[in-house]
Amino acid sequence: MRIFTLLVAVAGLVVLGATHLGRIWPLADSLAVGRLVLYAVGLLVIIALLMQRQRKMAGLVLLAVAVSAIITYRDNSGGAVAIPGPLTLYQKNMLWNGETPGEIVRDIRASGADFVTLQEVSSLNRDALAALNGKYPYQASCASQGNGGIMILSRFPLMTSDLDCSAGSGLIVSQATLADGSQLWVASVHLNWPYPFSQNVQINKIEHGLRQLDGPVVLGGDFNMVAWGASVQRVAEAAESTRVGGYWQTFRGFGDRIPLAIDHVMVPEGWHGVAQIREPLGSDHNGLLVHFGR
Repeated sequence: MRIFTLLVAVAGLVVLGATHLGRIWPLADSLAVGRLVLYAVGLLVIIALLMQRQRKMAGLVLLAVAVSAIITYRDNSGGAVAIPGPLTLYQKNMLWNGETPGEIVRDIRASGADFVTLQEVSSLNRDALAALNGKYPYQASCASQGNGGIMILSRFPLMTSDLDCSAGSGLIVSQATLADGSQLWVASVHLNWPYPFSQNVQINKIEHGLRQLDGPVVLGGDFNMVAWGASVQRVAEAAESTRVGGYWQTFRGFGDRIPLAIDHVMVPEGWHGVAQIREPLGSDHNGLLVHFGR
């Protein structure tokens, strides 16, 4: 039993360490999704080691879990100060074949958001969005990998960009001119699932595109990755933005027993913001409403 516990401890340390290597190993980013589960397993291993009087190994496992947890907490918290601002962004994956897109449209209207970032905009739900044309006269959209396209709705004038709206890139960017004359880049993101799917390949292109932007960037999207995943961190760094909010289940596809927080909103570095979670309303994703500002 002592040998078995040691083997489990060593294997757990190797896997836990691997979850932090997503920038150089795509599979590691997939493993990062289960990092919280590894912490629970680690605590059980620590108890087993202490019961077997293997205190040094127990201390090593505890140290590894603690360091990893600190890094995870830092990456999940993002960095945006939790103070609401005058601007609002509504983020939503509509679900391409959702049966009640009208409910999502009504929630967007009720939110009073200045900007809306959407994913899985399809022929089955685009007609419902037409009801928002008056409230959001400025719109930009493009095709994306997966089901449906990605879209930006805005109350403020948009200057569409030819930067990244090629089919499959998963990124659309437009520059908005605010009421005070200042400009703000707005982006909608839809990433593929991580390895063995092509999220890492997609991120390379998106990261390159975001680094070309000159000025503050706010973005919302379905990242199909938890906040501490390397792909999310790379997007934040490339956009010079910080994530808003904590760990809230936003994807309902696997049920409440696997609470995945894979939808995120990021605001420019140094800005502040507060996030609110919205109901699924026929989608398999919750919406996010963020109040942000300088």
